[in-house]
Amino acid sequence: MKIKTIIFLILFFSSAAHAEIKISCSLFPIYDFTRAITQENAKVSLLLKPGTEPHEFEPSPMDIKNLNDSDIFIYTNRNFEHWAEKISNTLTNTLLLEASENIELINNDPHIWLDLTLAQKMIDNIVNSLCRIDKENSQTYINNAKIYSSKLEDLNKKFMALNHDKTLIFAGEFSYNYFVKKYNFDYISAYDGENEPGIRRLADIIKYINKNHEKYILSDFPITKLTHSISEQTNTEILTFSSMHNINDYSQTFIEIMTKNYENISRFIND
Repeated sequence: MKIKTIIFLILFFSSAAHAEIKISCSLFPIYDFTRAITQENAKVSLLLKPGTEPHEFEPSPMDIKNLNDSDIFIYTNRNFEHWAEKISNTLTNTLLLEASENIELINNDPHIWLDLTLAQKMIDNIVNSLCRIDKENSQTYINNAKIYSSKLEDLNKKFMALNHDKTLIFAGEFSYNYFVKKYNFDYISAYDGENEPGIRRLADIIKYINKNHEKYILSDFPITKLTHSISEQTNTEILTFSSMHNINDYSQTFIEIMTKNYENISRFIND
């Protein structure tokens, strides 16, 4: 064998041994956690395209192929991404990670990350799996996770320090079970989960807003026609509070979006 060929093969196998791992993530928060933890040490991709409704998503054959080409597939939980269980048997060489492992769900609500202490537990679950599959970079992942978690803790303290005497008014779909429980807010909601309110419920919330001379109402994305109608009938401004299960701009980070959520909640309470 020629010496040039030998050198080529040594370089090839050395490069393959240290190749970055491939990680697929189902939803944006998990994707953002993972890319912050891994940085240049992994190729992280998001399965659901911008604006895709997670409840209605069904993976295509190409999606399944891409998942099979991944070292790890990270999703929230099987109650939310119901299709994850269906395809689990087809993923022969991919490690599946349920990011909500050992986290108690509230009413099968998947928006765990809105409690920032639970977001940190999700990060711990992700780091543990990364360290198992890529031991060489495990300390880097642990260090990056610590830095990221410290930023979450700073933001968590800001939410905890808000005045909790004010009743929050959610006029869009309600995805905030973990948030209101963690940060001890009273609230009223026009929606029962994803179900639009009936005439009586709609009348009650409009009456409450007018009686208390409220300036603002809160809504997730996308803002519905019904939410706009409540705003118009009560002369209130809509402040967005993103649950992040379905966003269109993936150039933002989880922390940037939660910081905007904090600013809008703070404005609702204090203005």
